[in-house]
Amino acid sequence: MPHSITLSYKGHVTCIPTDTLTLGQLRAHVEQQYGISAVDQKLICKGLLRNDTAMIRDLVPNNSKVVVMGTPSAELASFQALNARRQIGRANNLKYRATSSDVYHTRATTDEYGFDSFKELNIAHRQRDALQMLHRLGRDEGVRQVMRKHKYSVHLLRELHPNERTILGYNRNRGEEIALRLRTDDLEGFRDYESVRRVLMHELAHMVWDAHDDNFHKLNREHCKEVVELDWTVRGQTVGPQAEYYEP
Repeated sequence: MPHSITLSYKGHVTCIPTDTLTLGQLRAHVEQQYGISAVDQKLICKGLLRNDTAMIRDLVPNNSKVVVMGTPSAELASFQALNARRQIGRANNLKYRATSSDVYHTRATTDEYGFDSFKELNIAHRQRDALQMLHRLGRDEGVRQVMRKHKYSVHLLRELHPNERTILGYNRNRGEEIALRLRTDDLEGFRDYESVRRVLMHELAHMVWDAHDDNFHKLNREHCKEVVELDWTVRGQTVGPQAEYYEP
């Protein structure tokens, strides 16, 4: 009688003829079909199958089900890369801790409305890039026009440490200080400029409204529309009523 088994992996079932198949050859089939490296596989049928040189018919009764356990190599590599990045992030966060003395001020503009000063984190890694992003926000013509139109004056625009994982920014005392998260969690890179600017528009709405009510959301959407429409340096680009905006 021909010998065969049923191979089962995450609900996917395949019937395989195994008259002349060794366990090692079955592993090669599993690797080809599911992308799980042979060394990362566990093949189970009333216990773990171990002897790769043995014939399947000598290890497993006919018509038995063999369960495959393991993670595809591509998923495993992705997980390992993510884990390595997290370890770098943890090391960086321990190395570069924000303290109350991490203050670096620079005058932003002489305009009546705008930011008086900037403050980036005292982190040696790409510290200048963080300060430049703060300055870019301060020079952004769309941001400047929004602040002029609504008569917003902010004393300090500062960088928020990524350890504050639950928020992307805050506005303290309606303009005494606005803090924005500029860096990624691992401190290796920076968040997209447009997304940071949307958070800034959100925090500027707190210059008028404290609670996240309908009045606040209406003003936030208005800011996100105006920051594009009022930017005379970008001609021909407009944003519709469904403009993207940050909502925590």
